Amino acid sequence: MSKGRFKSYVNCGEPSISKHAPRNNLQQRQEPHRTSHPEPRLIEGELVIGQAHNVLKFDAFSGLNSGISGSLYCTNFKISFSTATKPSHDLVELDHKNLLYKENDIPLTSVEAVYQVSSNRRRLLSPNSTVSNGIKVLEIRCKNFKVHTFSFKFTLKKENKTIVNTILHHAFPKKLELLFAFSFQLPNSQALTPTVTNPEKNHSKSNGRSINLTKFFRTTSPTVPPSPTPSLSEERPSRTPQYRKVSDWEAEIKRTNGLNLRVTLANQAFKICDSLPEYFVIPMGSKAKGRDSLLDGDLHTAATHFEGGRVPFWSWSHSNGSMLIRMSPLRVDSPHLDQETRMLKIIQACHPYDKYPLTLDLNATCPSVKDIQSSFQKIRELCVPGSKKTLKEFWNTDARWLSSVEATKWLQYIRACLSTAAYVATTIAHEQKSVVLKEFTGRDFSCVVSSLVQLMLDPYARTQMGFQSLVQREWVIAGHPFLTRCGHIIPSDGQESPIFLLFLDCVFQLMEQFPDVFEFTDTYLITLWDSTHIGVFGTFIFNNEKQRVQTCMRGEDGKTIKLPTVWAWTLQYKMEDLALFNNPLYVAKHDVGENFLATSLNNSIGFEDSMQLGCNPGVYRNSMHLSEQTASMFEDYAKMKRTFSLQPGRNKRTGNGAHSSGATFELPETEIDLIVPRISGPYIKLWMRSYLRWIPSIHIVGGGAPTQYQQQCKVVDEIQQLRDQVDQLQAVSPSRVVKRRSQFFFACDADRDGMHGADVVSSAFPFTTSDLSFIGGDRRSFIGTPLALFLRGQSLLDTDTSALEDLED
Repeated sequence: MSKGRFKSYVNCGEPSISKHAPRNNLQQRQEPHRTSHPEPRLIEGELVIGQAHNVLKFDAFSGLNSGISGSLYCTNFKISFSTATKPSHDLVELDHKNLLYKENDIPLTSVEAVYQVSSNRRRLLSPNSTVSNGIKVLEIRCKNFKVHTFSFKFTLKKENKTIVNTILHHAFPKKLELLFAFSFQLPNSQALTPTVTNPEKNHSKSNGRSINLTKFFRTTSPTVPPSPTPSLSEERPSRTPQYRKVSDWEAEIKRTNGLNLRVTLANQAFKICDSLPEYFVIPMGSKAKGRDSLLDGDLHTAATHFEGGRVPFWSWSHSNGSMLIRMSPLRVDSPHLDQETRMLKIIQACHPYDKYPLTLDLNATCPSVKDIQSSFQKIRELCVPGSKKTLKEFWNTDARWLSSVEATKWLQYIRACLSTAAYVATTIAHEQKSVVLKEFTGRDFSCVVSSLVQLMLDPYARTQMGFQSLVQREWVIAGHPFLTRCGHIIPSDGQESPIFLLFLDCVFQLMEQFPDVFEFTDTYLITLWDSTHIGVFGTFIFNNEKQRVQTCMRGEDGKTIKLPTVWAWTLQYKMEDLALFNNPLYVAKHDVGENFLATSLNNSIGFEDSMQLGCNPGVYRNSMHLSEQTASMFEDYAKMKRTFSLQPGRNKRTGNGAHSSGATFELPETEIDLIVPRISGPYIKLWMRSYLRWIPSIHIVGGGAPTQYQQQCKVVDEIQQLRDQVDQLQAVSPSRVVKRRSQFFFACDADRDGMHGADVVSSAFPFTTSDLSFIGGDRRSFIGTPLALFLRGQSLLDTDTSALEDLED
């Protein structure tokens, strides 16, 4: 089947289909589609497996009364609804445009459940379910809380049964290799010829089993410049390190100024642990203090005594010399209980002040995987549209909303993780102690806490590139079981649990409390969550690195299978859409704010390089150097710094990373600041923009966080343009002012802004359309009211309010 051009429209197209309308009218409306069926949009490697025509797609909460007609296809990648229905008006499209799938497409790996709906009842369908020819309504619920409802009332019974069985079979695969990622063909694949070679010269000896994935898993190497002509599968020039190379780990040690650390090769060919990467960092110990050094042979011996072979490994180093270490506990049947004590003493020997590390048992401070699973199911029941037939029934839960949210315990578990991470962060920063995170598996909540600690302490982790490096290092390479936790294949033995989503929610809480210290927005976080369920990226479809390597070796003719990385965002979005990831407040603080202060205060603050300075509220720590008339500007910052001040140490690092007892240790001027979140009840919020984005009746047109974001982008963009013009006018040889390209989705230039149709933005932007006539709503929301029409530019005197008469009481 040839590829057809297709544009999807949500909540628009045909007029509402009334349940009381004559049947012959519906048949006449469907007649044109019997002779010409719209075709789906396919990507490389995608094949159509089943199809059904004359299908109706209903809107959420429409009560099966409002929708559009078209054809339903099932491919090896997605369930695609294609419509030839054209809108009767100029549609304002503001939804986040994905290049892999459209608004009416459902990636197979994102399907949570499939229901047969009849007589107000829902029957859960499984791959082994018996599907009758008479099925009329099919409801597909997605893992990101979106619901798609289809009717086969006018579909041929043979097509009806075939398409449903096809969906059930391919949406719940039983083997990893059946995921579409292994069929997807990367653009410019000829430039990405798979190879099997030794990835690390002079380092790797793994009996020919090491795989050179570095051409595909793009990494940042100090000696290898970025390709001048990157393909669509590559990331931007400053690429996210994949930590599949020794040089990536060495670069991270250097970036954090880690003391007494080295990259171990003990796990080559995964000899000691299946869930750890082939290369990782361990503390060396110190013979200078009469302590043992940690050799690779010691790791082989110790691994047999730790659960899953997960020996202590390094995550991050603070500027005061303290480290963050992760490990699993000793096995219950281990006869050598002193192995853990020996490891802890080695970690102590690596500390510049010889402090014994704090060991924190996350099994006691964090919820369990089952707790998160149960809590998430309750959140989903509360937030998923379609669980109630009509808006009236949905609003009946409004009076119990707050108590219902509390009953899920989701916010309680977020508080527990943030509280644990804050305790670890303050221990490292204030008490200057190394902390060892201990978890039974070492692959779930140690990922959460370790990542949150680094976000609280390390400004680089709050940049987009730093955050991606953090996720790659602490989650992907460290062996978080994405395949099992996300439920990509069945059976998963009931081990599905959205641990990664819990982490993203915790990051959102930090962003809410510190809105200008993160380079990215929560749109980036939501998009990252959605990307875990697409089933295309090798980043999120494996349980560990060993499974990833072994699976990628099973290609045809012995060639390595190339899987795309999620960090190559241009595979999913155009550059102008990726601008939605940029936080204008962060830009204002670093670009606009620092430039203004450096000029007005005659450089008295002494700003450092942005990579070192980061984005902390304590940027103005040197307020004692300011003049009296400007010092008052930073009084609040000074008070905050006195509260969370870091005490400098007494030892000074030597050039080779070792330490000397006779030297003095001095923190740099731009010491790493600690952001401590408030974890009391009023400060922890439900992430409504993520969980409730598919419920039209609660969207706020012209309001909500996206509206604030829109105005912030315009203000910062205008300041930047004015500053550029001033700089050029003050130059020795002023040239003609060149119109700069904005780095924001919303620019101060009205013409550019108009190209995006961004005159009205709803609280669901950019994930759903903001066309007001078709969002829906009732009297509890002003969507569809004269006020909403007025926001679209229509005069209140000319407003036709007849549509309001049909709203339910």
